[in-house]
Amino acid sequence: MDILALDRLLDRTPVVAANLHPVSLAFLRAPVRVYQTLGELTRSLDNPSPTRPERILTFDDNPRYAVRFPTVLVEHDPFTPELNRVLFAQRDLVAASMLTHAQIAERIIREAQKLETVVLVLLDGLSYADCRDWPGVAPCLATFPTITRIGFPSIIGHPPLAARLFDAGFSRRVGFTYWERSDEPLTNRLFQTIADTRRLDANKPNAFDQVLAWISAEDLNHTYVQIVRSALDDFAEGHRTSIPRQAIVRSIRKELEAMLETLRLKGRPAAVFGIADHGILWKEDNHDLERISISGARYAEGIAGSGRGYRVEFENRAYWVLDYFQMGRAWRANEQGIHGGISFEESIVPFIHWEVN
Repeated sequence: MDILALDRLLDRTPVVAANLHPVSLAFLRAPVRVYQTLGELTRSLDNPSPTRPERILTFDDNPRYAVRFPTVLVEHDPFTPELNRVLFAQRDLVAASMLTHAQIAERIIREAQKLETVVLVLLDGLSYADCRDWPGVAPCLATFPTITRIGFPSIIGHPPLAARLFDAGFSRRVGFTYWERSDEPLTNRLFQTIADTRRLDANKPNAFDQVLAWISAEDLNHTYVQIVRSALDDFAEGHRTSIPRQAIVRSIRKELEAMLETLRLKGRPAAVFGIADHGILWKEDNHDLERISISGARYAEGIAGSGRGYRVEFENRAYWVLDYFQMGRAWRANEQGIHGGISFEESIVPFIHWEVN
């Protein structure tokens, strides 16, 4: 059954759709009430008190009650460019239906209870679509506006993840970054409480090997390692022609797999987590964006702006964030990608979770 057939069926009867991703509800033409369990749904319908007609769905397929309602298999992937049709209008539903930046730290802390080594790689500029075929990758909704200085702090949280892991028993904390800590206020924030932070030389083709060598040589008992790694964001500007995106993505995967193998050889329970701050809209993908006039390509600072936008606040600063279908200025000659707005490409990023048992 496709999503349109499900939409029609919901007009006639409550439906059990156990395999449907909750974000798919954003594609329905009318709202539905979701019951967490079939037991709760059954009790509600059996109540003799009058109830108003409504469209009802549950993801629970408890066999004790499922015989009372049609159970369907819905073939629908919400995480495609089709999400751009509904993401702006249904952003609250989408945020409530999937993993978000704000939940990453709590997820890692929960997983860390069974681990001795935790590695978090913060990836600067990578869309879920770039690596959705990797194992152990889940979609995550980035914080709006989709820019680095908001995405990474949203992931790290407050108190910072490193401090929370210290309280959980990870007494050793080490950081690696391609940015100069002394020159980058954001780096200072991300690596707050990580006194041992080292700079990687991004100009060296094997810079990541420095991290692998350190991991291989060290005793990683109760250790948290936090790494900021450039992904595709560095290639969005400063290039007049298209860049080899897939080759760069493959190199990122190769590095993460090498790290996982290095941890495996250490023989301790460990995990590699990866998360991007934002995705990117690429010029070469020929997005049909309406030109409007604001100070930025996909967002602007301030309470409100022109076009179809959404006002959002982050740490007492206001932003005007544009829907997918609009762009605040023309493409620059040396610009291959932009970000900051609300779209499948910019807003849905990968969350990577690979474990060594």
